[in-house]
Amino acid sequence: MTNPLQRYTQLKFLIVDDFSEFRLSLKQMVESFGAKHVDVCINAEEAISKYAEHYHNVILVDYNLGEGLSGLQLLEELNHRELLKPGTIFILITGETAMELVMGALEYRPDDYLAKPFTRNTLKTRLDKLVHLQEVFSPIYQALSKGKPNLAIECCDALQQSSRLTMHCLRLKGDILLKSGSYAKAVNVFTTVIEQHELNWALMGLARAYSGLNKLSEIEQLCKKIITKNKSALEAYDLLAETQCALGEFEEAYSLLKSACEISPNSLIRQRKLGSVAERYLDLEIAYNAFKKVISLGKYSIKIRPDDYLSLLQIIVQIQFGSFGSLSLRAPKEYAGIYRDISRRYLGDFQLALALQLHQALLKYLSNDKDAGLTEIKELLTRCQQLPDRLKPFLIHQITFVEQRIEEPEVKNTINQQFLSNRADLVTQENFNKANNYNRQGMVKFKEKDYLAAKNAFKTALMNSPSNINIALNLLQCLYRLAENHQRNAIEPALLSLCAQSLECVDPADHRFAHSQSLFRNIKAKIAQ
Repeated sequence: MTNPLQRYTQLKFLIVDDFSEFRLSLKQMVESFGAKHVDVCINAEEAISKYAEHYHNVILVDYNLGEGLSGLQLLEELNHRELLKPGTIFILITGETAMELVMGALEYRPDDYLAKPFTRNTLKTRLDKLVHLQEVFSPIYQALSKGKPNLAIECCDALQQSSRLTMHCLRLKGDILLKSGSYAKAVNVFTTVIEQHELNWALMGLARAYSGLNKLSEIEQLCKKIITKNKSALEAYDLLAETQCALGEFEEAYSLLKSACEISPNSLIRQRKLGSVAERYLDLEIAYNAFKKVISLGKYSIKIRPDDYLSLLQIIVQIQFGSFGSLSLRAPKEYAGIYRDISRRYLGDFQLALALQLHQALLKYLSNDKDAGLTEIKELLTRCQQLPDRLKPFLIHQITFVEQRIEEPEVKNTINQQFLSNRADLVTQENFNKANNYNRQGMVKFKEKDYLAAKNAFKTALMNSPSNINIALNLLQCLYRLAENHQRNAIEPALLSLCAQSLECVDPADHRFAHSQSLFRNIKAKIAQ
């Protein structure tokens, strides 16, 4: 163990703040602790570059970095790029005290959260504790950095035997098992903790493990228990809402998402879910505000998607030609700004350009130029049909939206036959039941090691419920086993794309993100052999 008086001399620090005086003050503080290597940055983009070069042991970052990525988005970006090394200490600093900002910050799970102003002694006390844990767990972090989760678990077991940090070891072990997809083993770890102390983090870990095993009723029961104990347990709200959607219980999920967004409104993924479910129930003003929030939060975020912009455009169309009082007049004024943002952000995306043109042609059709609008829609549909590449989901979604709002039977039939004949309807209970039934069949075949039959069952399940993350992971796991067994011909590129589309909304902080990325890498490596 490092001498406490010298522990900071070998550590690399990265300070990120856009105010020079605070950067200098913070640098002087950590240097007074003995730090020799201290890098400073004024924005997140520069911080990513410096961290990738030096892999600092401690990152101290301000919440508000001015124009560009925020401190939270820096953490998000490092996780998404899989740059953040296990054991790196990430401390978020902020002068904000509003509850919604504090809750949003804590959701990203930084190692600590410091409110300005703070003293040198406060920082030292927090760092001493975190650095001590970093030293204790260093063998585990080294094993994880080398991509050896089994060795990391062995280190957890060894440390647990000779340490007072038993609960820390069990929590870390459970998280490692979750990220490696060993869900049954994770269940055992978290159950062991709960039998001793019913801690919220262990209950949440158990719920996450059950989500990997697709045990929906168990997830629902656990998440409700967690929320009863802690009304601010946002991760439980999110997992419960996802589970209720998977069960077809949209009304319950909708109520839950509204409550969660009131507690912490700055989660892009949660606002997206709220907007989607609100649109389903035709609560268009809520859907409008939710997707406006998504666009605002996504200005510099890697979580933003073309679908988000198109969803907002579609909601505004419904408001414009509906009865929403002054909102029907105000909302269409957003069109120009949305067009401009899409053009800047997705320059060169031909399919997105077609989706926008379909939106504009539909506006013309619904307004005072029906014939010209219909002519443009027909021409654009022909261009879509002639595309050499498979249509992206957002373009299919836009074509569906057009089909639902025009009256000409001939064009509607053309759209249904040429574009939507194989489209799974996500909103019917029949399709949810079908997805769950096929998913259960796939799990049975997977246990029997009949991976071809399992693949076909999971594929059918996912086609009927494309937003079901756990079914996508099941299919991906099955494709990995096929690749491992040299059955590469059974792995259609379209299936990998289908899984990628279903998993693209997974938060980098979610254990399933690391698991899915590992599976994708391993499958591609096996195919390339």
